[in-house]
Amino acid sequence: MKILIIGGTGVLSTDIVLRSWECGYDVSVLNRGHHISEIPKGVKVIKANVRDVDDMSRKIGQECFDVIVDSLSFTESNLETTFGFFRNKCTQYIFISSACVFRRSLEDGILLEDSPKPNTDLPYSVNKYICEKWLSANAKNARCKYTIVRPYITYGDTRIPFGIAPLARYHWTIVARILNDKPMFLWDNGSAKCTLTHTKDFAYNFVQLYLNERAYNEDVNLVGDFFYTWREMLETLYDILDKSKDNIVSIPTSRIAKILPCYKESLIGDRSLNAVFDNSKLKRIIPDYRQTITLEKGIKTTLEYYQKNGYLSGIDFKYDGRLDKLIKHTSRKNSHFIDYLGAHCKSDRIAYELYRNLPEGFLSFLGSAKRGLGKIWKE
Repeated sequence: MKILIIGGTGVLSTDIVLRSWECGYDVSVLNRGHHISEIPKGVKVIKANVRDVDDMSRKIGQECFDVIVDSLSFTESNLETTFGFFRNKCTQYIFISSACVFRRSLEDGILLEDSPKPNTDLPYSVNKYICEKWLSANAKNARCKYTIVRPYITYGDTRIPFGIAPLARYHWTIVARILNDKPMFLWDNGSAKCTLTHTKDFAYNFVQLYLNERAYNEDVNLVGDFFYTWREMLETLYDILDKSKDNIVSIPTSRIAKILPCYKESLIGDRSLNAVFDNSKLKRIIPDYRQTITLEKGIKTTLEYYQKNGYLSGIDFKYDGRLDKLIKHTSRKNSHFIDYLGAHCKSDRIAYELYRNLPEGFLSFLGSAKRGLGKIWKE
């Protein structure tokens, strides 16, 4: 079976690539080639810009595939370009959407595939839903069949499943704060329920959709059976690290959104809402559903991976500064700069101080000015 995975180096798609390769499939990955060190040696890497049809034409030509996995379409225009190029080059086109598309009102309860959509409080959700509608309408005249897959929060080697997280591959920042007795926060006491799925469990179930006729022209919630409150998730991490939970500060969502508006959409439109999904359709479609990785086991694996790999990219000092600013404004706890790994540079200290002490509105202004100056410099 010939598989092309568009992306292939993200938290989720990395394990999809690995599981596809382990199954003995002929696997190719299409991306710009910036983060390919962890791709198995037997996987072909096609370096191309998926947003550039001419570039893809040069690199792929007339080559066809049994299955194409699209993990990089986030807007309708993204999908129009990618599906437009591959619509007659595959048997099955799998679009990775998001379980965030569901409305999530209290009366919706446990969410099935036909539960109300979209979640209008989250632009990401609206865009993914528009993609779903566009694909189901435009795939009718294509050679291929489509499958829409909706994951929710997944975690793995490089991601700790905390709802408001640092940059990708910088999740040791959360661990470092806890180990150094800095406060961590929860929104609304962490009472919202959240379905969490380890990426290896996700990938094991995902590859069973390949050329699976029961999945053709269907949408499916690809989530696990395990759900927790956000407090249970964070307290599990504290237990593993053997640290006092007295450093967990509960802050109302509305207060966080006011102090850190950069997190407003994700909190109000997602993290503060219950997220429990029905996966019975998935279990009917695939022959061998599996979920074996508990939250405790999964987090321990993440911690071991960071420790064995030099804590990956290090500390996200902007995130660290933001959290200290949030907690300073909402509790009596006051934190300062810590060089967690003994490897910071001058710019890290500056970033921390800026994001800890300056108002978010001024930081946004500085970011816009920097981008504008960058454009002028290039011109």
